[in-house]
Amino acid sequence: MSKVLKYGLLAGTAMLVTAGMTGGAQAQEKITLKFANWLPPVHHWTKTAAAFAKTIEDASGGKISIAIDKSPVAKPPGQYDLAKNGVRDLIMAVAGYTPGRFPLYRMSESPFLTPNSATGSEGFHKWYTGHGFDKEEFKGTVLISAFVHGPGLLHSKIDVKTIDDLKGMKIRAAGGGALIAQGLSAVPVAIPAPSAHESLQRGTTDAAFFPWEAVHGFKLSKLVKYHVEVPGGLYTTPFMVAMSKKRFDGLSADARAAIMKAGGATGARFIGQRWDDADKVGRSDAIKAGNTITTLSPEQQKVWAKAIDVVRTNWIEKANEKGKNGAALYEELKAMMGGKAS
Repeated sequence: MSKVLKYGLLAGTAMLVTAGMTGGAQAQEKITLKFANWLPPVHHWTKTAAAFAKTIEDASGGKISIAIDKSPVAKPPGQYDLAKNGVRDLIMAVAGYTPGRFPLYRMSESPFLTPNSATGSEGFHKWYTGHGFDKEEFKGTVLISAFVHGPGLLHSKIDVKTIDDLKGMKIRAAGGGALIAQGLSAVPVAIPAPSAHESLQRGTTDAAFFPWEAVHGFKLSKLVKYHVEVPGGLYTTPFMVAMSKKRFDGLSADARAAIMKAGGATGARFIGQRWDDADKVGRSDAIKAGNTITTLSPEQQKVWAKAIDVVRTNWIEKANEKGKNGAALYEELKAMMGGKAS
């Protein structure tokens, strides 16, 4: 064999080995996903987001790494578009902050739907995706997990025992909470959750609709001294973890499978359980502050239910407009979220 041929074969072999090593390195290269976060470090979601992200990383066998923003890159109403426009890979958003986009998703805002976040979130996700509504309403994104907070209640500066006590009260509300406030003859003040502390402090609002966790997450225990619990929740707010569709579709099949394994109804319940834990902390803050906690009387429950039934009928009508059986969908949703039968 000539020296020229010998050296040529050796060089070719070295190139093949190098190419193989490079290909192997690329196959093992981590996928980094950027996860937007708009809530403060003290809020439980910041820790829940990290814990949820870890379940995805674990499901991927370490192939996926998720980087969570330390500060907001958009205001709360702009979170969904961060994923839709590809600015961030993953987002957590409130459906009610973008009116008109998610009429079927927002049926879960109706009153008295769930005893806790874990049950409500899992049932809500199964109901929504089971009907394929995510394919109708999520444009440019992929729904990873749908979830709701724990039962919503009223936190106020004054003692509230009857519906008459609410007349003219300025209540911080978002999404379906605005209709509820109006139904109760109160004045809804539509501001994002992080602004609640300042609005109560300045007197812009007299009360707020929130689940228990917000008492701790937004430091409200010294600003509101009265808390009115309503069995099943006065309202429920639907949230979402969604992903850029372009980014999701561009991932390998095993990476997509890992995300959906950690997400879906499993992820919804995981997030819900952590929300329930946060609700316990918020309620504990109120007790430590010496605040008054009452449960709305059965008589007043009936009065309030009649006054705010517009929320339920509103979403049923919107579903009907889309050619669905709104009443049947509502009853199914309520059953799956753990609410009492009508």
